[in-house]
Order: sequence, then C-alpha cells, then structure tokens
Amino acid sequence: MMKGVIYLSDEPKLSPWGAVQYCEEMNKGIYFVETTGHGGIMIKLEYAKEILSPEARRCGFRENGYLNFEEDCAASVAEREFIDKEIWEIPDYVKDKAKYEKSLNNSIKRYFPEYWNEREKRLSVNTYNKRYIVHDFLIGKPIMIDTKAKTLTFYSYNIYGQLYDLRKPEVHKVTTKTINGLIIRTQNYSRYYKKTEKVVDGYIYKYLMNQSQKEQCRTEPKICFSEKITETNDFEQAVRKMCEWSYENNFCGSREEKENDRQQGLQYCENYLKDLEIEVNSSKNNRKKSLLQTLRENKTKVKHPENIKRAVSEKII
Repeated sequence: MMKGVIYLSDEPKLSPWGAVQYCEEMNKGIYFVETTGHGGIMIKLEYAKEILSPEARRCGFRENGYLNFEEDCAASVAEREFIDKEIWEIPDYVKDKAKYEKSLNNSIKRYFPEYWNEREKRLSVNTYNKRYIVHDFLIGKPIMIDTKAKTLTFYSYNIYGQLYDLRKPEVHKVTTKTINGLIIRTQNYSRYYKKTEKVVDGYIYKYLMNQSQKEQCRTEPKICFSEKITETNDFEQAVRKMCEWSYENNFCGSREEKENDRQQGLQYCENYLKDLEIEVNSSKNNRKKSLLQTLRENKTKVKHPENIKRAVSEKII
C-alpha cells in the first residue's frame, strides 16, 4: 500500500484501527491512514456510493461514515478502482509502476477472486474496437451501432437521398435482457433459422456481445447482404459518411442533377452537426459536474514529493 504526503484537510482523526497518526488525502474524501498498529483506506460513504462499483464496495466495511479497506489486502481493490476510474495515480516516486500495478492485481486475484472476475466481465463488455459502425440495413436505410451506448439507431431517407430523421431517428437500446433472449433463441438450432431469427441479431452478436456471451450461443447469427458504410470512434465522421453514402445511393435523379445539387443536398448534414455541437457545448456549460469528473480533475492537483519514498514492499519502489 502506497503512502505519500500529509495533507491538511478534514481528514479523519479516528479510524476502525484506532487513532489516526498519519493521514494522506489520496483525493477529495479519500484517505489513506495509519495507526500505531495498522491502517488502510477510508472513503466517505457518499463518495463510495458514486465512485466505486457494487462489487468493490462489498470488499470494504462501513464504520463511522466511511467505507474502509484494510491495508494488507482489501486496499488493493480500492486502489484498482481508483486507477480504473482515473481518480488516482501511482506516485512518481515508484520506480516500476507496472510492477506495482501487477502486485495489486495479484493480490486481488488471490484474496478477492469474485471482485476480479466481475471486473474482467466489465472490461470485456465491448470487444469491438470502434464505437460507431454504420451499415446499409435495408435497401438504402442505414443503421448505426453504438458499441458504448449499446444502441441500434435506424435512419430513413427521402427522394433527394437525405436522411430526414437525423434529429429524431428510431433508437433501440440493447439490454442484457435482449442479449440473453438472443442466446436462448440460438439454443434451438433448427427453430432459430426457421422461426425465431431476427434481422438485427447479426449486428448484436458481432458488435455488442462479449466473448463469454458469444460462446453461449449454439449458432452464430450472421449479418446478411449488408454493406458496411463506415466504422469510426468519431460521431461526426460517422454521420457525414452515412449522409454522403445515402445521397450517393438514394438520390432520385440524373447523374448530372446529383452532382449539381451535391453541396446543397448535403448541407442539412452540416447544419445538423453544427446545431448538435452548440447543444453539446451548452449542455456542458449548464450541467453540474459529477463527483467522478470532479475527482478526475482534482487528481492532477495531488502531489507526491520525491523525497517521500515509502511502501509496504521495498521491492516495488
């Protein structure tokens, strides 16, 4: 367990292990403490509920308004969560940060295997490396798959090749229930292809299911006769490519008319993206920051002087 610099703040004076003799503020509301005989990490309960996963909270215990993680074992879980949530960093005075992080993982695997397994499942939820994938879903009607939000979004076009419902498309959320239903339907191989197969199954299987979920399917749903338009991590790029593709394939007119009207015909896409940018910026300015965002920004302010070099194992430093 790492220790660093003492901070003057509203740190706890009493811990589950006795009177606090040393206290380090790892971030706002998060403290590493030591007593004459023991120590650990203490997190204010209102913070713990928002920044820690349910499985991580189960590794700690409540006392005096804090969720506490004992330093020998459970503190590794808390540190792992802090690193994953980007609200704490291994201090610069640690010579081998990779080795230190590996020691955290090994400790968790040994003492808290259930937490480690749940974390692994969380990290493998999305196995596809791009967020936005656009296909020709049905004769010129695009579908956009969002692998992070787990949504399938359907768009429609007019005779000018424009996607007239950019602002209000048909959005379907793919939930755990949806995925479990797909897994169950594939169990009956012959019935699946004759009666229960759905057109969207191939998209869900390929882009929104993790490896563990795919292994439970007895057959692999396919994406049939569907051109991939683009895949990217940039939403604006995905929308532009989709609009350009729709104009090229769905415009009802001569080639000459299509070329002459191209700039005007695609201006609606740029107008939509410009309005969307204004809405997003306005929302950011008006939205109250979440606790997680605040802690991430505060992380850069936490300093660890190089002359303080303390750790449980000298091998780590």
